[in-house]
Amino acid sequence: MSDDRLDQLDYYDLLQVEPTSTIDDVRRAFHAFAAKYHPDRFAGAPPEKQERAAQIYRRGAEAYRVLLDPEQRRIYEAQRARGKLRLDPEEKTDRGNGPGTGGLAIRSPRARPFAQKATEAFKKGDWATARLNLKLAMQHEPENALLQARLAEVEQRLRAR
Repeated sequence: MSDDRLDQLDYYDLLQVEPTSTIDDVRRAFHAFAAKYHPDRFAGAPPEKQERAAQIYRRGAEAYRVLLDPEQRRIYEAQRARGKLRLDPEEKTDRGNGPGTGGLAIRSPRARPFAQKATEAFKKGDWATARLNLKLAMQHEPENALLQARLAEVEQRLRAR
């Protein structure tokens, strides 16, 4: 994994998990990642290779910490929707609100039930229902970047079928 490649990976790509992955999925993925990149595996390797493995491992550990913590993960999701690949802990974001919105920050009470249904459909892989409910939620919050990002992801999955 070159420097450029590492800098182009978000936490999900780095740990090879889906954005909808559970905490258990993230744990399993990190254990596989650690088995491959833990610095102890490179104890006898040339110093530059040891440093590179340590760099990759540190980034993976960062991904693991963020994706395991629901609050940090929610903030990361908001930042990721705006194109950031790593969590910027200094950046403030709107709070995700309400259970079942999948970390989507929804301000409108009218949009919230549709966002919740979209999240449920997303988790089940029911992309058509997710798209419908995201579009309905966006009628109440058309400027919500997280809804737009989730809709773009769902439409990409529908095209890939």
